[in-house]
Amino acid sequence: MNGNPARHANTRVGKDQWLRGAIDLIAEEGVGGLKIEPLARRLGITKGSFYWHFDDRADLIAQALDLWLQLATLDVIERLRAIADPEARLRALFTESFGELVDSPIDALLLAQVDDPTVGPVIKRAAAERVAFLEQVYLDLGLPGSRAAARARLTYAAYVGTGQLARALPPDASSHPEADAAYERELEILLHP
Repeated sequence: MNGNPARHANTRVGKDQWLRGAIDLIAEEGVGGLKIEPLARRLGITKGSFYWHFDDRADLIAQALDLWLQLATLDVIERLRAIADPEARLRALFTESFGELVDSPIDALLLAQVDDPTVGPVIKRAAAERVAFLEQVYLDLGLPGSRAAARARLTYAAYVGTGQLARALPPDASSHPEADAAYERELEILLHP
């Protein structure tokens, strides 16, 4: 019997911890980088508990992607809908979403795998939900339907492009005053069509 209580404390990893760990690993390495044994090591457990929660790796991936959709899209939209002023709603979205792109490139990694039969439906739903939310915000700002739809697609394209740039530019490139000023100019363009 091992007398190390810390080791025993870590053996009770629940399903949510597996899923969140999987999302973190996908954010770092993409879906292809998600392997059960390295994830178990990262969580500080053996892989045996994995099978209490998941049928196989594909099941883990599917459930992790569903959780990512909930956390990164559906919950964000629900929270932002509570902001009555559409301009404040859009600013809050930009502040939250564009800031996370630099910290976690998961969107860019998943978009690169849109043709994958597991990833594709989830990333397409995320994109559709996000664009629909943006379109409603632009409608609330007073844009007519076709312009609101076009502006929503353009805004989402800017988000996706920013994610790609965050991966391509040096880590400190976005922390310069010039980058902050450029962000504010771009934000004004998106806010005031």
